[in-house]
Amino acid sequence: MTATEFKRTEEDMLDYLDNAAIGLHWVDGNTTILWANPSDYEPLGYTADEYIGRSITEFHADPDVINDILTRLLAGETLYNYKAKLLCKDGSTMSVLIASSGLFDENNNLMHTRCFTIKDPYA
Repeated sequence: MTATEFKRTEEDMLDYLDNAAIGLHWVDGNTTILWANPSDYEPLGYTADEYIGRSITEFHADPDVINDILTRLLAGETLYNYKAKLLCKDGSTMSVLIASSGLFDENNNLMHTRCFTIKDPYA
């Protein structure tokens, strides 16, 4: 692969992630949202500035649920279709399904999660 082809592939991947129709975000080991695409925060009524850089715990309606999610991810589990309720900016909640896994460094420290969020079609 040439440098030009690689650059194009990287640009395509960034476009894919930023414009995906499904919510995507990264959360670090301190619960801070490091990155999110608009499909993650816009359905909740937030802007990027209101969402990225804050703790993911601020957006979960049930503290026990987000604590369980974080505990499982820190233990290296991968989550599939984990049900949660997120807080919308207007005060309402949205039922979602979460699929997430962690990326760990060589010392087994969580670098960030890889989280996919969709509105729960059964809620």
